[in-house]
Amino acid sequence: MERKEYEKTTDYENALQILKDFTNEVLGNDIDLLRTFCFDNLNKFVGDICDPDMYLIVQAIYIILWGNIYDLAFEKMGSWDWNGTYAFRGDTMNSFGSLFGKAGENNAFAYRAKYFGADKNPELWNKINEFYRMYHWLGNFIVLPNRGNVKYGINGARANFKTGMRDYFDWFLLSVGNYQEKVKSGDIHLSKFEMQLQQNPEYNPYFMRIEEWEEKFFLKHYFKDGAPKLLFHTPLERRLLITAEPQNRKGESYYTDEEYLELMEDYIDKSKEVIEFRTNKMVDFLKEKL
Repeated sequence: MERKEYEKTTDYENALQILKDFTNEVLGNDIDLLRTFCFDNLNKFVGDICDPDMYLIVQAIYIILWGNIYDLAFEKMGSWDWNGTYAFRGDTMNSFGSLFGKAGENNAFAYRAKYFGADKNPELWNKINEFYRMYHWLGNFIVLPNRGNVKYGINGARANFKTGMRDYFDWFLLSVGNYQEKVKSGDIHLSKFEMQLQQNPEYNPYFMRIEEWEEKFFLKHYFKDGAPKLLFHTPLERRLLITAEPQNRKGESYYTDEEYLELMEDYIDKSKEVIEFRTNKMVDFLKEKL
């Protein structure tokens, strides 16, 4: 839908009002505070879903930023279920838990990082804590078509350690690009992940070419000459190795300490650049609409 027409819809008008109320009540009427705002501790404008990338205010922001692309509506966004009730879901692009390990149940904070001695490296440990404080900034969120017949849809398929891509967003974009090339060439030999993408017409190149994502979603760090590129230096074949305590590592399917420490630092440094850049771009856009 053309943006001018979309901005006349009830969902867009409601989303804009939610943003205005949020800016007034939470940010003291200063939307620039959103540039370093962490959504973790928010207790207003949360809605029914407990994930920061799907809070009510964040859904409203998706609609303001990208609603015209997907003809978004609040009723189209929600948690995944086996019935495919919701076509779209917010997602955290560069995750914390997959690489570092979230605290919870029997796990300590950044427990995966501790397996490799990151807590004994003050500089790296400070970086890990800093990334934890900023990975739920606005610039790390995106809304994605999420239909699928695997648990959690596209969100779950890309995060899966065995058949997915461990939440690496650069890998995800490359996969979408490869899928679009197959669609254009008529290649019907699809991977398991590509069969999930196929259930979402929005990933089809005739809906929106992958090169258009760079500008529309503020993804310049993930592209080179109009095509997705690997952002993080770890080769794809090394990204799904097992993270285990030293005494439990046997064979070549495990990371070494040195390799994982280097991987973590590279991931943090580049993710931080992405988050800061996208947050500023998104806030600039929102300011124009208020």
